[in-house]
Amino acid sequence: MKTKSLILLCCLAFFSSCIVKSIQPFYTADSTEYQENLLGKWIDNKKTNWTVVSLKQTFIDENKDWTKVSEQDKAAYEKYKDGYLITYTQKNDESTFIFMAMPFKVGEQLFMDFIPFNYEDNGNDLVSQHLLKTHSVAKIDILEGNKLYITWLDEGRLNDLFEKNQLKLKYETVGIDESFVLTATSEELYAFLKKYMKADIENKWESSEKFTLTRKNAHP
Repeated sequence: MKTKSLILLCCLAFFSSCIVKSIQPFYTADSTEYQENLLGKWIDNKKTNWTVVSLKQTFIDENKDWTKVSEQDKAAYEKYKDGYLITYTQKNDESTFIFMAMPFKVGEQLFMDFIPFNYEDNGNDLVSQHLLKTHSVAKIDILEGNKLYITWLDEGRLNDLFEKNQLKLKYETVGIDESFVLTATSEELYAFLKKYMKADIENKWESSEKFTLTRKNAHP
């Protein structure tokens, strides 16, 4: 049955079908590192628009009177103030998704933890309550010429390690597509990334989801 809800789920699968998903964040509190040079408007190799704004600045702009901010929102602000809101708009403004993303480093390598923040839907609350907002992780490489290269950690790479019994991370297999979701702690996930970066694994960053972003209106 072709419904708008089904189309929405198919669109979300663009980000969730082949990337590694986790219940917990991939970063630890002491590994986050804000990168101001990621802010701005970008366009990728698939003609999709990305807008990266500071979560901290967005929160301040929307809460001029700090006395009216709840303690829960203040705690969330402290926890995520080094993050971004990333608006991802597909070609011809057909679909728009918003992600909250936290930058962090493993050694000198920059990563970003993504989690869905908001997305267009048909207002059906029952549908939205079935969708679990899991975390994913992408390696961020800053290239010359105002470009970024973003590579998501792919399920295929971890499947190989699980099948060879070379990976001990906790996970569950869920859904009608039998996709696996990591259930390890953030500390365990971060430790895995440290080992993975050092491991001699062929094509370990080969991924079905990779993008080259070019800054829009960049000066030569």
